[in-house]
Amino acid sequence: MRCSGLIARTSAQLHLHSIKRSFATSSFLRRAFQDGDVVLLKDKKAASHEGVLVKLQAAKQTHTHRGNLAHADIIGKEPRQLVHSTRGNAYRIHEPTLAEYVRLTPRLVTPIYPSDANLIVSLLDLHVETPSESPNGNSPVEILEAGTGHGALTLHLARAIHAANPRLPKLQNYTSEQEAEDPVYLGESMADLQDANIETWRANRGAIVHTLDISGKHSKHARKIVEGFRHGMYAGSVDFHVGDPASWITEQLKVRKTEDPFLSHVLLDLPGADSYLDVVASALQVNGLLAVFNPSITQIVECVEKIRKDRMPYLLDQVVELGASTIREWDVRAVRPRATLRKAELKDTPDSSSGDEPIDPVKGQEARDNELARDLAKNEEKWAMVCRPKAGLEVVGGGFIALWRKMEPANLSESPEASPAPAATEEA
Repeated sequence: MRCSGLIARTSAQLHLHSIKRSFATSSFLRRAFQDGDVVLLKDKKAASHEGVLVKLQAAKQTHTHRGNLAHADIIGKEPRQLVHSTRGNAYRIHEPTLAEYVRLTPRLVTPIYPSDANLIVSLLDLHVETPSESPNGNSPVEILEAGTGHGALTLHLARAIHAANPRLPKLQNYTSEQEAEDPVYLGESMADLQDANIETWRANRGAIVHTLDISGKHSKHARKIVEGFRHGMYAGSVDFHVGDPASWITEQLKVRKTEDPFLSHVLLDLPGADSYLDVVASALQVNGLLAVFNPSITQIVECVEKIRKDRMPYLLDQVVELGASTIREWDVRAVRPRATLRKAELKDTPDSSSGDEPIDPVKGQEARDNELARDLAKNEEKWAMVCRPKAGLEVVGGGFIALWRKMEPANLSESPEASPAPAATEEA
């Protein structure tokens, strides 16, 4: 009877916890701030005041040039209510938006700002389904973000896929004056049961962001940033890793004991992105999206060139320049200049200046052999890179993002001449 009562109380706690936390995600509902919440304090008299981000701890104070603010005075108040400093200055309390949280959290590296992060997520065209009542055996949507950095884009990606995952099970501390020990059921403590519940939940996720950084320090800081937003409501959708993309993908394929691609989207936000294109192709599903985000267009050009030269199974969708409020699309492609094509056509045209003089078959064959040898000695075709903004749109600041679709691998039995590049006859 005691065990059944324990299970019933545990279920009730989970239900009440889910009801209470639902207030944090509904902007039209008012709820009282609690110990551990992150709030934004804005000076009532300064309309341009960006605000101070504060994590509430009942025994602490926040120091400002307009006086100290006791956290105990904030706990229990609702959004948009006022709190006064020790000098009598009024501050309005807000629940920070994702954009405000990203912009005001402490940073070790420069974050991807909300305007750019929102656009990147939109360009990735993420679509997830809500979890069904019973497992259907479908593989989860898996996204690789190489270059965690501050964790700002990680949060935006996690928010985009959040609906695909069931609610993370959480248990409140189950202790009382009469029963201070951890309750035990069939030899397992409540902590053990909670760990098992979380592992089961992780195995049933419908979408996952794998975020990877070469720096363990940056990865640890980014984890704190993600877990600090609204009590970590998106943290369960993110797995943090330390290392480089090539090693991580190789290890994942080994652990999964398969060579089948498992990633639907890949975002490379790191130096030397072109050196990882080949290994990413082995893990990216056909028709999956590869995005490369770099501050310089020349880095995007290096990726375009490497894909063309190594005949990688990618098809360029678009290259856009990110700005504060607008974007413009860039034209980045390999072409053969028209002058080169005309020379090739002239080579193939019979020489009519020889009149009616007969041609010696042996000398003619030697001439053709010599011409072929000269052509083969030219190891590279004469290609040029187009790299220019498309006319008609303006931009302010920003970086560059290029998107490719993964194609079916090329048939190695086909020669390059059998399937020329679509842009081969365009003029630079």
